[in-house]
Amino acid sequence: MAAFAVEPMTGALGAELHGADLSQPLDEDGREQVVAALAEHLVVAFRGQKSLDAEQLERFALQFGDFGETPFLTPLEDHPNVVAVVREAEERGALFGGAWHSDWSFQERPPSYTILYGKEVPRHGGDTVFTNQYLAYETLSPGMQRLLDGVEGLHSARRSYAPSGTFGQPDSGRSMEIRGSEDAEAEQRHPLVRTHPITGRKALFVNEVYTVGLADMTAEESAPILDYLFRHARQISFTCRVRWQPGTLLMWDNRCTQHHAIDDYSGQRREMNRMTLAGERPT
Repeated sequence: MAAFAVEPMTGALGAELHGADLSQPLDEDGREQVVAALAEHLVVAFRGQKSLDAEQLERFALQFGDFGETPFLTPLEDHPNVVAVVREAEERGALFGGAWHSDWSFQERPPSYTILYGKEVPRHGGDTVFTNQYLAYETLSPGMQRLLDGVEGLHSARRSYAPSGTFGQPDSGRSMEIRGSEDAEAEQRHPLVRTHPITGRKALFVNEVYTVGLADMTAEESAPILDYLFRHARQISFTCRVRWQPGTLLMWDNRCTQHHAIDDYSGQRREMNRMTLAGERPT
């Protein structure tokens, strides 16, 4: 396979990869090019991938690892690893993905990569913003880096998916079928600073949706540290903003990014297909 043309999106992260037809399997060189682009740019976009069905999306995903578990969300029938992320034009409730987060960081083995495919996208609005968590860590003062070394964050899905959470209660006006559960109350401990298994770089691993405290600290002690890290991690100089087009397939590395779906497309329909790939326990 000829090398993809790589076009960086910003100086912080993100790239478009041109010259791919994802309806066909990648050869080994193509697969390695994608992995290398993700290692360098953290987020990659493939444009013009029209009419990819669930089977083709699954085949593409499995070239990069095994599927992870997808709790609380109802997948497509006959495709248990593909979730339709749908928001109808008239919906007014909370937006799925509408706050800064790293996917499923409450799991013991949070996802390595997430893949999101735009089936129907707004004419304008509905962008997704990403922030580089290598830069978030590297721009901390040496003293703050030492302070965080060895500290673990407590991650939980309870704010989103517990029965009292944002999406935990039944909502007849919501297009997506989301199942709240007491299971969302569970907590998982992960280091605040993790080392990426491919690049060896250190990244801040904390997010305002799923990081609910710091291990072995009180809520009062944890709050000012976490509030500072949440604000620091999303500085505009660390970010890129991806504008969706029909047939865009976006892939990103949850181990070194956070992302945020922007709720600015009222009156327009948006439908995406989403998959996550299993990662390793953060170290």
